[in-house]
Amino acid sequence: MGSDNWLKKCASNPDDDGRCKAIQVGRTTSAVLSMLGCLFALFVIVIYKKFRFFTQRLVTNILLVCFLLAAISLDTSNIGETTGCSVAGFFRNFFGLTQNLWIMCIEVHLLILAVTQTRYQYLERIYHGVVWSLGITISVIPFFGDHYGPAGIWCWIKGGNHYENTLRVLCYYAWLLLLVFGGGGIYAYIIYRIHRNVHSYEGTYTPAVEAKKEMYKKSVRPLLLYPFVGLLLGSVTTTNRLQNWINPGNPVFGLSLAHSIVSPLWGFVNAMLFLLNKDTLHQLKPSTFLATVKNWGKTTFTMTKSVDNERDGKVKEYTLNVDIQQRSTEREPSTEDME
Repeated sequence: MGSDNWLKKCASNPDDDGRCKAIQVGRTTSAVLSMLGCLFALFVIVIYKKFRFFTQRLVTNILLVCFLLAAISLDTSNIGETTGCSVAGFFRNFFGLTQNLWIMCIEVHLLILAVTQTRYQYLERIYHGVVWSLGITISVIPFFGDHYGPAGIWCWIKGGNHYENTLRVLCYYAWLLLLVFGGGGIYAYIIYRIHRNVHSYEGTYTPAVEAKKEMYKKSVRPLLLYPFVGLLLGSVTTTNRLQNWINPGNPVFGLSLAHSIVSPLWGFVNAMLFLLNKDTLHQLKPSTFLATVKNWGKTTFTMTKSVDNERDGKVKEYTLNVDIQQRSTEREPSTEDME
């Protein structure tokens, strides 16, 4: 998001400094990759109707927000003291913040699964309520006093005085730091609990135990890498901001370049995590994928389920009805599909 000195000139005269040109190329390349990756991943989600499943809807939310954030990062035509720049700054903060909040929701979701070993579908409504309401409430604050505007290589909170720097921390970086440091502790605990729970099942075979093993395999494992990637990418931008705070008059080109590349790149990395999932790779085999696209409009899928208390050792029961036209192109429904 913005910086000082030579970075301030990048918005108006990027060709006058090779560093500005490199940052511009890096940002544009990352934004395009993220938009293409997110679009294809979302297309796969629609084609295979993965949005019916809670776990996959969490991933869908992140991909949508990452796509919109990349689109905002790509547009630099209105940088300046204009209304368009202020609006772009608002959306940049809003999508960046909600991206972090959705990753936190995945961490909370994984923590609940690891501790209670039970899925709670009603949490999805709570996640949506918290993420969107908190994202909008925080992102409108800089509008009071006209603090959105040109911020180096893009539109965001200007950062021209102490109050605006405080706004940057309040509206974005405090949440990013919470994701990086607080989320890191939660992530380590999640790994510990999952490792302990999985090993406690070894040597035991009952329907309840097998159901829990499948829950970890299909509901926990596909989500584990998203918080980890958030920690890594968030660390890069946080390091650059800490350097700017310690020595605001001397931005480091390497850190600024890494920041400009990583900030729009979240969408591409998250899309790759989704597409490289074992089940998704199986579905992306050319013959399977083409047959699914061809028969997509003909597919019928009805599902009823009665959920017993897993903690009492009872197993979930499901009734599935899949159109026979799809049976030749789809794998057997997995536990993930039955969420």
